[in-house]
Amino acid sequence: MKKIVTHINPDLDAVAAVWLLKRFLLGWQEAEVGFVRADDKQIDKDNNDLLYVDVGLGKLDHHLTNQYLSAAKLCWDYIKEIRKGESINELDGQAIERTVEVVTEIDNACDLSWPEARNDRFQFYLHNLVEGWRELPLNDVEVVEEGFKMLDTFLLNLKNKIRAEEELLTKAKTFKTKWGKGIGLETGNKHFLFFAESQGYQVVFIKNPKSGGVKIYARPDSKVDLTKAYQKVKKLDSQSDWFLHSSKKLLLNQASVAQMRPTKLNMKEIMEILQDE
Repeated sequence: MKKIVTHINPDLDAVAAVWLLKRFLLGWQEAEVGFVRADDKQIDKDNNDLLYVDVGLGKLDHHLTNQYLSAAKLCWDYIKEIRKGESINELDGQAIERTVEVVTEIDNACDLSWPEARNDRFQFYLHNLVEGWRELPLNDVEVVEEGFKMLDTFLLNLKNKIRAEEELLTKAKTFKTKWGKGIGLETGNKHFLFFAESQGYQVVFIKNPKSGGVKIYARPDSKVDLTKAYQKVKKLDSQSDWFLHSSKKLLLNQASVAQMRPTKLNMKEIMEILQDE
C-alpha cells in the first residue's frame, strides 16, 4: 500500500503538502499517512510506494536548501512533472498555484508583513488555526484531517474567486448610480459580489440564472441607501419576496436561510431601478 510520511506535530506546510499528494497525484488518493520525528533520515529511496514529505532530507523536503521554497511547492512541482501526460483542469491549476504561493509565504514567515498581522482577525487564518490544533488534544492524524477539510474549502472558494475575476472582465454589465459605479451579472457565483465590491464598485448585484433570485449589495463604507430601490421593486414586483437589511446596504430576493419567491424583473430592469436612485 502507498504511504506518505511527514513530520510529527505537522504545520500548515506539511498538511498542505500531504493534501496535494492525496488530492492530485494519481493513484495516491487512498495512501496511508504516517509521521516521524524531524530528525528521522531513514528514507527508503527504492520504494516507489513511499513518499517522505517535509522531512527526511529527500526530494520533497525543502530543508536541504536556503532557497525560497516550501514542501507544498516541491510537491506541486512533483505532481505536475508526474502528470505531464495527464492535463490538470485549468481552473484547478490556477487555484492550486495560488494556494501553494500563500502556503510558501507563510512557511517563510512572510505572513508577518501582511497588513492584517497585528489584527485579531489574523488568528482566524488557516495557518494560525493549525497552530492551535497542534496545542489542543488532537493527534497528528486529526490535525491532518481537519487541515484537509479547510484546504478543500479554501480551494473551492479560491476557484470561485478566480471565476469572479474572469466574469467581471468578460461578462458583467456596468452602470452609473448617484453614489458611484455599479455592476451586475447573471451568475450563481456569490463570490462575485464580494470581489466586485473589493474592486471599488459601490453597488453590485447578481441574478441567479437557475432560480431567478437576485442579491444586491452595497459597499459597507459607502453612502448607499437602498430604501428607494426596495420600495420600487416591491411596487413593480409585488408577487416576489424582497428583504431590505437594517443597514440599508443589502437588498435580497434570494437567501440560503429562507424560502423566497424569485423576482420576475430582468437584469435591465434591475439596473434601471438602481440607476434611477
